[in-house]
Amino acid sequence: MEASGGGQSVPAAIPALVAFAVLATQGYLALGRNFANVVETPFFPYCLLGAFAIHMATRPGVRERLWTLALAAVSMAWFVGLSGKFRPSGAGVLACCAFLGLSSLTVLAVQVLRLRGDPQVEKLHTLFAGSVFGYSALLIGGVLSVTTALHPQTYDLYLYAADQGYGIPICAWTGQFLARQHWLFVTCAQVYESLPLAVSLLYAYQRSGAKPLGIRVLAAFLGGGVAVYALYNILPGAGPYYAFDKAFPDHLPQAVGLHVVKLLQEGPRNAIPSMHLGCALLIFWNCRQVGRWVYFGSALYLVITVLACLGLGEHYVVDLVAAVPYVLLLQAVCAPAELRSRPEWRQSRLAGAILTLAWIAAVRFGAPLFHWHAFAWTLSMVTLAVCGVARHRMLPAEAGVQKRAIQAI
Repeated sequence: MEASGGGQSVPAAIPALVAFAVLATQGYLALGRNFANVVETPFFPYCLLGAFAIHMATRPGVRERLWTLALAAVSMAWFVGLSGKFRPSGAGVLACCAFLGLSSLTVLAVQVLRLRGDPQVEKLHTLFAGSVFGYSALLIGGVLSVTTALHPQTYDLYLYAADQGYGIPICAWTGQFLARQHWLFVTCAQVYESLPLAVSLLYAYQRSGAKPLGIRVLAAFLGGGVAVYALYNILPGAGPYYAFDKAFPDHLPQAVGLHVVKLLQEGPRNAIPSMHLGCALLIFWNCRQVGRWVYFGSALYLVITVLACLGLGEHYVVDLVAAVPYVLLLQAVCAPAELRSRPEWRQSRLAGAILTLAWIAAVRFGAPLFHWHAFAWTLSMVTLAVCGVARHRMLPAEAGVQKRAIQAI
């Protein structure tokens, strides 16, 4: 027996298996693990808040919303008053808010088990979208620990030497600036961790059907995240905070030798290209047609993300520049089908792939070239210019698709 929806058939056993898997995982987190520590893990609470946003974007019925809010309220009351794990801190408050997402996933899983036919398939899609970011966040932690085990030696000295090619200590200056502005430091840290929520909000907007976007959100962010981990194994790097420890940001070395790689015991190998900056840039690019204030907010989010990546010592400048062509590649690969075959998208795929690999090769094999400051600046400006022009050429076609969709409503 199969349930169909949206022109697709779903074997009857799949919805039940997915629903049971979600419920079992939540039970394991609550009973088999220290639930407070899991919920307060960086990124994960924001993933759960994103699940709540995605759920609400589908406009569930009044009863479904009331059940979700009631379950969240009961869970929060238990967590604060009875669990003994709540702490009156920002992390504790965030953990409480995360129960909104857990409640959404629970209600959606029950709905998948209860419903049949098209409504069941629709709830199944929402359950998958709401849970995939949270579970991927937990999975990413394991994947990054594997990269650390596979690459105890990193190329941070190569990345740092490439940064010195700009002639000014951009990372150090940014880190020192944040250290003097405590409120901005805290803001940057929160924004850095909130990325899953920002991505979820963009997907929630897409699921709401308000206006079509020029990208398939889940494919871009999940597929792009998986692909980038392969690149991290080509040129593994952790970031100046991990590579130089207490020397960041005030006492970074003036020069480093490139005849050896650096042995690091900790720090995720996720340096180049920076997927964190890449996600923020993808959000900015695809909020252009959403609305003026949303577009302005996404620009501010992008700026703060840049400050966070550099000022917190998580990434080098070259990580961020190399992320731009990678984002161009994702934008072209993960566009809707009616756009992917256009010449602008084919050219963007080619330019994005070539420039991304060129940056990795330049840092790994052409490090001495960065001693010439003009090389670093020229390569950076050419990269940004090519990507900017390529992205600009995409906009008219994306606007046309959106206009036709609105007229068809």
